[in-house]
Amino acid sequence: MSLLPYIRHDLKKAIVPFFIFILCCYFLLYTNSIFAQQYQSTTDDQKTDIISQELFANINVQQLITLANSRKLSQSKNWWALLHYKKNISGTKSLVDDPKFFLALDGKYNPESELEATIRYLYSYNDKENPVCRFMARYAWLKKELGVTSPYETYCEKLQEIISFKDDMFVHLIFPTGYINSPASMFGHTLLTVQSQYNPGLLSSAVNYAANTNETFGPSFAFKGIFGLYRGYFSIQPYYSKVQEYSDLESRDIWEYKLNLNQDEVRMMLFHIWELDNIYSDYYFFDENCSYNLLYLLEVTRPDTHLTDNFFFWVIPIDTLRKVSNAGFIENKAFRPSRTTLIQYMVGHLNKQQLNAIKSIAKGNNPLDVISHYSFNDLEKVQVLDCASEYIQYCYADKQYPQKEYQTIFINVLKLRSTIPNTITYSPPVPPPPEDGHYSSRMSIQMGSFENDTFSELSYRPAYHDLCDDTSGFVSGSQIIFGEIAARYYWDTQKIQFQRFDIIDIESIAPINSLIKPLSWKIITGFERLPFENNNELLVYQLNTGGGYAFSLTQWLQLYGMAEFSGLLNNDFKNNIEIAPGASIGLLLQPFNKMRLRFHVSDYYYIFGESFNYVAIKTIVQYNINQRFSFRFDVNYWHHEQWFNQFSGSFIYYFW
Repeated sequence: MSLLPYIRHDLKKAIVPFFIFILCCYFLLYTNSIFAQQYQSTTDDQKTDIISQELFANINVQQLITLANSRKLSQSKNWWALLHYKKNISGTKSLVDDPKFFLALDGKYNPESELEATIRYLYSYNDKENPVCRFMARYAWLKKELGVTSPYETYCEKLQEIISFKDDMFVHLIFPTGYINSPASMFGHTLLTVQSQYNPGLLSSAVNYAANTNETFGPSFAFKGIFGLYRGYFSIQPYYSKVQEYSDLESRDIWEYKLNLNQDEVRMMLFHIWELDNIYSDYYFFDENCSYNLLYLLEVTRPDTHLTDNFFFWVIPIDTLRKVSNAGFIENKAFRPSRTTLIQYMVGHLNKQQLNAIKSIAKGNNPLDVISHYSFNDLEKVQVLDCASEYIQYCYADKQYPQKEYQTIFINVLKLRSTIPNTITYSPPVPPPPEDGHYSSRMSIQMGSFENDTFSELSYRPAYHDLCDDTSGFVSGSQIIFGEIAARYYWDTQKIQFQRFDIIDIESIAPINSLIKPLSWKIITGFERLPFENNNELLVYQLNTGGGYAFSLTQWLQLYGMAEFSGLLNNDFKNNIEIAPGASIGLLLQPFNKMRLRFHVSDYYYIFGESFNYVAIKTIVQYNINQRFSFRFDVNYWHHEQWFNQFSGSFIYYFW
């Protein structure tokens, strides 16, 4: 008798329930997995739905509010820094303009009301969102002050990620120097980077504040920027992209300042950056700009420093940098030269044949053929190929190549360079740091004589720098003057007169070299009193612009020449306007470390209205004592039907 049928029957009876059991287990595991995935995929706001209201049973919110009021936390420097509160004529006001940043209806103007609303928000049950994740900096500070932990803390993954991060984090303040060809960047810029061993140097994250605009029309951009018609936002970008923008595309040197923030301070800064994500403030070109708003990120770490205080009608990046330095934040500094600075340094160490070889390679000729044409040694070959690679990238950034042609030329250079093992370190001289330069505003007291009539003149310049000021910390060959005003008193005739008002006075004297040939240019507009025939001084509105080239004869001597256009407005002119083509030549000399000399001659022939020739000869010698004080001597001659002369000496005081 076979046992097989019985075995089959018994197996069937046993296997069927077993498979049913397995299927049930699988179903349970599968469904549980789905729920788990759904839970894990939810946002922090959705996760708060799972928080039981019972977790808040032991938290008496009203007692916390009473405790906060008794300690006057709403008047704390920390709270005011977190909310960006400032005192003004009308009372208290936050400089953040986005309603989403405030929990109380009057939170923008009432620190106490906003604090109470924040405590209720953080420590009361909320089934819609995670309050701790929304305001991590406020929560971190209140937790420390009140000694109470919110149940929401555990459910905020971003908060836990920052708290649990064990690697040391470092913050650097980044200062790209001024870019005179851009109205928004001519004063320089500031941003922050957050680094660790996992994202060091160029791989770090850059925190930047800027106006949200695609405006390309300069006058429109200036108008909207001045009157706060743009919204400014914080953004986080890779630092290497900002270096490419500033150093490679705009030829701006970059200073990197490591800040001595401890890890708790870094975390508080990161919390505040998180709070400001997608939050706007009205952007003002002169005061509430990139540099000013960035100070709040540092001020929340050390409110006692009052970094955002004591600014008046304008905030210039170099002034904010100096304030950060004076507050003791800076640990050390490093200089990152721009590609233009690097090329200029390389060119100074090359001979004529090497420069010709670089030009030939840049035109698309085969690098191997070019190198073979000259009897270069290995060192000279390396110098040529290194400089050629930088120059080709410069030309591409300057849009001198289409992309395909650039790639072909650049790759050919790199291929040949890889066959030569020699390496050279290129280290351009490090200039004085920006914070060592003179202060931005200046007051000048002048004594002199115009046509033997003695005068005293008082002038005030809000910003920023002229060609005879000390160049330490400033872009060499740049002049940027805004809003300078002057009044004069003549002692002999006992008359007071308005002398000039410079709306803008911008000059860029950029010497050319064998490879890079930048345009030198100027634009001047404003009111100025000029001498005309019969000792008649006329207050004219002028517009003067021009362009040309500059040359460096030595390290301390530069020559320049420009073709110019001049327009004058005055009711005493025929047709009220005079228009002239013209030209100018000049030199800049630095005979000693603290002395600057400028000689300038301009000649205009007015052809619209009345026909006449007008010549101006100006000589300036300025001795810059330190960041605060300078002495200046001016010798001026003008010619219109007759010669006029003026001699004067000035005492200059720099401040702010």
